[in-house]
Amino acid sequence: MDSPFKGANDIFQTKEPFEEAYHPDEILERDEEIETFAAALQDVLDGFGPPNVFIYGQTGVGKTATTHKVTEYLEADATEVGVNLTVFSINCNKRDTTYKVITHLANELYSEKTFKQGHHPDTLWDHIYTALDELGGSILVVLDEIDKLGEDEELLYEFPRANAMGELEHAKVGIIGISNNFKFRESLSPRVKSTLTEREIQFSPYDANELRTILDYYADLVFYENVLSDDVVPLCAAFTAQDTGDARMGLDLLETAGDIARHEDADHVVEEHVRLARSQVDRANTERIVNNRLTVQMQAVLVATTFLDVDQSADAKVKTIYSFYKHLCDRLDIDVLSESRVRDHLDTLDMFGLLETEEVNLGRRGGRSYIYSIVDEPRVVIETLYNMDRFEDLFGDSAEEFLDTYEADTRSDIQTKLGL
Repeated sequence: MDSPFKGANDIFQTKEPFEEAYHPDEILERDEEIETFAAALQDVLDGFGPPNVFIYGQTGVGKTATTHKVTEYLEADATEVGVNLTVFSINCNKRDTTYKVITHLANELYSEKTFKQGHHPDTLWDHIYTALDELGGSILVVLDEIDKLGEDEELLYEFPRANAMGELEHAKVGIIGISNNFKFRESLSPRVKSTLTEREIQFSPYDANELRTILDYYADLVFYENVLSDDVVPLCAAFTAQDTGDARMGLDLLETAGDIARHEDADHVVEEHVRLARSQVDRANTERIVNNRLTVQMQAVLVATTFLDVDQSADAKVKTIYSFYKHLCDRLDIDVLSESRVRDHLDTLDMFGLLETEEVNLGRRGGRSYIYSIVDEPRVVIETLYNMDRFEDLFGDSAEEFLDTYEADTRSDIQTKLGL
């Protein structure tokens, strides 16, 4: 049997810039946000201590990359002017409780010790404060995906009050929180809001021109010269801008188009490769968001909306979705949220590009209302959820069997099938 692998690669000269951990030398199309960010952190260089700064924006709009670059500049300038500054970066997607965060932080601070599960939180806090006071000066703790902490607010209450409570004498701690959830601050308790007194910076989705600039930059890094036809980057930018404005999605589209061309042993990446890539990326993007970005409650709201979307005789309004959602919560043993919180989750699912919203006029008595529908094929959402333990039992023996009759079902059929 001949080798199934391809011969010489004439498409990619490197793929490193496509990796999640890659930090570009230059942050493009974020000059205004960088300037605002720098103004918020100027107090550090002026010797007034670190502020609390919260960065908001959907996935792939440059929040983390910009924060990394701005703190890099800040550390360099602090060294130059003689300001004592230490920066810690922690991803809350992996460490989604205060206890996990402070365990990680303690291990960062003490190279000669190892703190594992089992240490009492008070002991960890004592070690952390002792080490931070020895470092002295300004301490910035960057918490990426801070919304993953959920209702666990201890960290956000503890650090801003550390000096007032006498825990720190020679150091001041500021928090930089990065979140995909625009409603995160609103969910905080009044005591935490008043303690944080943070500054907020919002990152908007990229438009087509901005995405074209970014994708051109990466294309020059990863592809061999003259491999891309002239319409590839503009088409990737246009598709992405129409969908989410998420640069990460644009890069995935660009890489997948290149992979398809490589698999075909093509000499160039052309428009047809981009169109084929779009279908693959859309499915992968939905799976990634559902699996990694949504809370259990958001997933439940998505399930309810997906099932309602099939019934053309019923508009998927908030009240209708909420009624179905409550039945699902009972079936899945999930706490039932208020209707207003479900509305917030619908807005978040819209922001992630999983739902689209249409405002309709229901007449003199009905007023105006919003109708929600699934952006992707419901099949993609159901297949993704079926692979998750919590939702597997909803679909009987297999998702495929459920899907065989799904598209012909009405809402009442689905409710009966799900045992709701």
